[in-house]
Amino acid sequence: MRNILILSVCVMLIIAWWFMPSSQVIESHRSNTLPEAMPHQVENQPTESSKSLANDKIDWQKTSLKGTDIDGMYPVDSDGNLLFSAAIKHRFEYFLSTMGEFPLDDVLQMVRGDIEANLTSPAKEQALKLFDDYIAYKYALVELEKTFEPSQHYEVSNIERFRHQLEQLRNKRREHLDSEAADAFFGFDELYDDFMLSQLEIQNNSQLTPSEKQQQIQALQQGLPEDVRQMREETERISKVFELTQEMKEEGASESQVFDYNSQQFGQEAAQRLQALDENRQAWQQKVDNYLLEKSQILKDDLLSHEEQIQEIKRLANERFTSLELKRLPAFEVMAQDSESK
Repeated sequence: MRNILILSVCVMLIIAWWFMPSSQVIESHRSNTLPEAMPHQVENQPTESSKSLANDKIDWQKTSLKGTDIDGMYPVDSDGNLLFSAAIKHRFEYFLSTMGEFPLDDVLQMVRGDIEANLTSPAKEQALKLFDDYIAYKYALVELEKTFEPSQHYEVSNIERFRHQLEQLRNKRREHLDSEAADAFFGFDELYDDFMLSQLEIQNNSQLTPSEKQQQIQALQQGLPEDVRQMREETERISKVFELTQEMKEEGASESQVFDYNSQQFGQEAAQRLQALDENRQAWQQKVDNYLLEKSQILKDDLLSHEEQIQEIKRLANERFTSLELKRLPAFEVMAQDSESK
């Protein structure tokens, strides 16, 4: 049962982490917080002319983009038409990552200015429409996620529920984006998510022997396209490095030693992002720990009825966490309970 819980929690973390970036762009406008941004790598970098930031309202030397190269590009075919590519989404997100630093209208205009400065007709008009569709999708996603209520019990049956939610997400993307654009923007992620859920289904199938599970998982892996296999291998490598750095910290390694190790493994820029991610993770974990401590005190208060305790805990959670954070909270509560029971 413990393994089932752990695997189910993993699914929750995968889904929560996957949904988070897209909805943060809109939510950050509402709460004035800066969304997390992890730059993507693309094979072809933009030309020098495309590195000019087209928005006179913003002092770029005072932004989080200072000292960085513009991520992504706008590929165009020989007839001047825009070629749908994930690189376009990366370019959009590069600028959208400044949400919280500037008003929403300024950031949106920044992207439109970048398009107008780097493209000519007909690609310019096509990119402008694509960006408007992309923003409309993000607004729709915020509303869709409100229907994704977290379950109070993390059982194997949740995998099917996650599958249904992912299907709803796919449909929402294609409701607002051209199917070719949706495939280019999200096709890789969707394929990888399907693989992860299928693997968890096999691992949680009590009717299979360990040998049969291994055979089915190997067959599943062999059926993956080469780029997805590479992604999976890189994810596993990052996971192993993370485990090693955690061991280093437990053995007394300093932050600079951990940073140097990550730099050797992934390069300095990636090490900086990992360091920032770890700082965010630690801050989040401290926030959760403080909440769980206060929650336990409420549950020990004999002067409160069970119904009053539930209400107090709900009030506490709403005070401590945003609506997006509340979606992540149950998974961490389960992990805390699992850790205490060991």
